[in-house]
Formats: sequence, structure tokens, C-alpha cells
Amino acid sequence: MSAADAVGGGTGALDIVTELAHASDRAFEDAVAPLVPLLLRYFARRVTPSEDAADCTSETLVALWRHRRRLPAAEAERRAWAYGIARNVLANHRRGRVRRDLANDALRAAAATPTPPIPDEAFIAAEALNLLPERDQELIRLVVWEELSIAEVGRALGVGAATARSRYARALTRLRGVYASLDA
Repeated sequence: MSAADAVGGGTGALDIVTELAHASDRAFEDAVAPLVPLLLRYFARRVTPSEDAADCTSETLVALWRHRRRLPAAEAERRAWAYGIARNVLANHRRGRVRRDLANDALRAAAATPTPPIPDEAFIAAEALNLLPERDQELIRLVVWEELSIAEVGRALGVGAATARSRYARALTRLRGVYASLDA
């Protein structure tokens, strides 16, 4: 192949690289295709719910693809290697299942715990806060919700303590005015 062919025209270097990549993809597919039903059956026997077997099989195939350069040439070795990867995928799936179950149990317990009713004043205050300009909202939230001092809020916002103090005072005045109009 000449330099002119590699740059453009004729069969270029990009075409050759693309063809080699497709040949590599086909070789991988041919090597792994017989493993797919075996892996699916492996997971179907071990995974609850059984619908997750296809997802686990897909994860195993992705791992095989990522490590395709290390894929053994011999079929028996390739199958054993795939089952080793499948074991790791299964272990990850089970750990994730335990975490999800624990999180679901915690959410159910939290939902079962009765919460005291929220007074109407809290709803009015929240609505009043939402009606303020974003800059005022953030300033008030940093002081009230995050429990920062005015000096700390100033540092967080990149202004001096005196500026933060005057902005906070103005924001509170606006909040009181909006609250009073909503409460009326």
C-alpha cells in the first residue's frame, strides 16, 4: 500500500483498521456465542428473581468483552474462565440484592413511623421562602438550615461578614413581609 493509499483513495489505513476491528468482533462473538445459553442457565438457577438472570448474563458478557485479549483459545478453558467471571458477577449481584433489601426495610420502617403533623405556619413559611429571590433564599437557608454563622455564610458566599449581615437582615425583612401577606 502506498502513502497515497493510506491518506485517501484506494484501500486506506482506516479501512484496514476497521476491517481488523470487525474481524476481532466476529472472532469474539464466535468464541462467546456457545457460552451464552450456558451462562444464562447458570444464572437462572442461582438468581432471585429469575428475571435478573439475563442482566447478570449481560454483565458477564461485558466483562468478557473488556478482557477479550485474555480470552483463552481452548474452548474448555474459555468456558471455565467465563464461569469464573460469572461467579464474580453473581457475588456482586447478591451483595447488591442485600443492600437493596436493607434499604427497602429501612424505608418501610421509616414509612411506618408516625410523623407529627406539620403546623400550617411551616407551610406558609416554606411558601414565603420560595417566593423570595434565589439569593435571599440561599442566604436564609445557610443560616437556618445549615446552622452557619453570618461570618461563615459570608465566607461561603465570598463576601465580608458585614455585607453578609446586612444582606441577611434585608432578606429577613423581605421574608417577614411575604409571610405576612400570605398569612393574611
